Amino acid sequence: MTSSRDSVRGLQHRWIGRAVAAPVLAIAATVEAQDAILPEKDPPPTSPAVTYLAPIANRHPRVLLTAESLPRLRAFYDSPDCKLYRDQLEAQIRRCTVPADRKMGSDWGRAQTIGLFSLPPVALHYALTGNKDSFEKGVAYLRWLAGQADWSDGGEPAVPDQLEEYARVLDRMKQFGPKGERNSDIAASFTMVGATLLWDWLYNDLDPAFREQFRQILWQHARAMYYGGHLKRNPGGSYWHGAPNYNHRWYRTWGLALAALATGEGKPEEQWLLSEVRKELQFNVTWLPNDGSQHEGPGYGSCAGALGVALQVSDELTGTRFLESPFFAGVAPYAVHISTPGMKESFYFSDCFDKAVSFHPYFLRTAATHRQADVLDGIRHALRVNSGKWGIKDYAWLAILADDPDIQGGDFRRLPTAHFLPDLGITLVRDSWADDAVGARFKCGPLGGYRSNAWLASRDAAGRSRPNVAHDHPDANSFTLFARGEYLAETDRYPIGKDLGKLSTGHNTILVNGIGQAPQGRAEGEDWMQPGTGDLTEYARVVAFRDAGPVVFTEGEAAGAYLAYHRGEKKRPGLDRFRRTFIWVKEGYVLVVDDVRAPAPVDITWLIQGAQLNPVAETEGRYQLAKGSSDCEFQLIADMSLRSKIAVSTANNHGKLMNWQQLQAVAEQTRSVRYVCILDPWRKNARVALSADGPDRAVIHVTGTGIDDTWQWTAAPGRFEAATWHGSRPGGFDLIMDSRTAAPPAP
Repeated sequence: MTSSRDSVRGLQHRWIGRAVAAPVLAIAATVEAQDAILPEKDPPPTSPAVTYLAPIANRHPRVLLTAESLPRLRAFYDSPDCKLYRDQLEAQIRRCTVPADRKMGSDWGRAQTIGLFSLPPVALHYALTGNKDSFEKGVAYLRWLAGQADWSDGGEPAVPDQLEEYARVLDRMKQFGPKGERNSDIAASFTMVGATLLWDWLYNDLDPAFREQFRQILWQHARAMYYGGHLKRNPGGSYWHGAPNYNHRWYRTWGLALAALATGEGKPEEQWLLSEVRKELQFNVTWLPNDGSQHEGPGYGSCAGALGVALQVSDELTGTRFLESPFFAGVAPYAVHISTPGMKESFYFSDCFDKAVSFHPYFLRTAATHRQADVLDGIRHALRVNSGKWGIKDYAWLAILADDPDIQGGDFRRLPTAHFLPDLGITLVRDSWADDAVGARFKCGPLGGYRSNAWLASRDAAGRSRPNVAHDHPDANSFTLFARGEYLAETDRYPIGKDLGKLSTGHNTILVNGIGQAPQGRAEGEDWMQPGTGDLTEYARVVAFRDAGPVVFTEGEAAGAYLAYHRGEKKRPGLDRFRRTFIWVKEGYVLVVDDVRAPAPVDITWLIQGAQLNPVAETEGRYQLAKGSSDCEFQLIADMSLRSKIAVSTANNHGKLMNWQQLQAVAEQTRSVRYVCILDPWRKNARVALSADGPDRAVIHVTGTGIDDTWQWTAAPGRFEAATWHGSRPGGFDLIMDSRTAAPPAP
């Protein structure tokens, strides 16, 4: 469908210079003005005034760098420590030019390439080197943007380089009525970020009249973002409104905050928007989880970096203290620990592209601020390892600003080898920080994490939507295994598409009557895991965790993810219990023990998947996971007979099957079953035996090279109470894990 403005744009192309063009434009502007998103004036402020710090007020540059910081930045830029970033930046600016089609949007990748990866580099290069070519490129970008009313898309014909022409374009933008997410989407925000930094960093050398004109343009685009997006005056984008901890909101708030704070001075007529920006930043900070994690997946580090930049600018310009949030003390350690050995991939969960990494150059700043020298070394190492990746090499400008060359001597190999994320219920373990190490991830927590669900329960949530958990997966009580540079036990990536939405059949967990996990009120297999009704903190929880050195113990309860279900021919009762214990014995084995109970006979299907799955001795439940040059045997047994087969998993990336092979081991028509799986990534010839003593007690015996371990289990008495485990090895460990000794850290 073609809008009136699109028709006008077509007329401009065909009739440019003809007398009919002006009347057509005038008519279009009149139509838009009748329902313009932007009011002529903002309402009076209802919050305390936003004031700028004395050293910053009425001075530029002031966004991320100042006249006082430039000498230090220039010295760093010329130093050996900056060579990687310098080479990346200088390679990048050679490709920077106004696009021939004058479009900045149409898709987020293009908007990133221009707004985040082209505009800031030329401006920073000029600020650090005085290179005149970079300055001219920057001015050309500003003139192009000044001639575009639609910063979501662009592509409008060039206007003469005259202030009155730029003013006409701005007046037309101010008359825009509601349409999609025009000037309030992510593309517009990325454009605003780059335009703000370009204007601020070139400020003192710009023509004063044009500089003021562009200041007005940025201010009005900040208003358009807030009115059209955050205040919902545009009809599109309703999915991101209201809820915290969501990448779409953070990205939009980034452009809003930078444009408003860079161009404002705290004048009376600016106070309403500036105070609304402060409220928006405070809202997001209030609901950040303390552990630095992001429930949308490890590939979403860039949105945390975006929010961090916005908060830093607010702190440095107006004296807020948003970056002191515990989240930003945890975000860099999270990024390092969620990386697999070698740091070229992540311990995937939620929506992730294949080969996704968790690192963002802004985390250099958060690690430096919190004096996390070993973590900072890990971030630097990861940026070197992934220096050729899109989205890392392009952010050299931010790395230059975020790194602190004065902090040296860190070594990421000194970091702990176990890390627990209480907000999401994720355990991360590895045997070392070597590239060829063995590592694993276990997950059992509520969709969206505890902090987002706390917002739902608060009075602040009155009248608002639920937490946006579109990117979360039905993966409670799931695990992955990585060894010698390869994934062995795999998980889903970014599942979407007809019959291939978010399904537990793409994870290493269980099915009940062939049906996976779904929140209350939702159907299995939809593209987005938006919750229907109910308390998501009842969905799944880690009930026990302990890092005991050579043994890392985690226990999760996920019966709440298997509620009663009846849609079409799919039917099951709700589970009474799905307790999974995940025991990591360093350089020995990984033990997975399940206690599953139902109120009526059901089929329980136990799942594990990988690139290759080969039978070894099927009568003993022994198989091999393999990928590339890496492999791992495992053995699966149960307290009843199983019907097992190897099939193709539904795991996919944007509708494209990964074609992973999956073991499906079914305990048929039973009210209870106990599964025991031992994984042998260290090639210890590990074997397992199960001896049951009634429904609530069992002994598990593990043998192998240098291994003779006994695990005594007593079932948990209540739904979210820990079971009791006693693990022992002659001449080795002797551990009790229960509610007293293995209470998990509070989320």
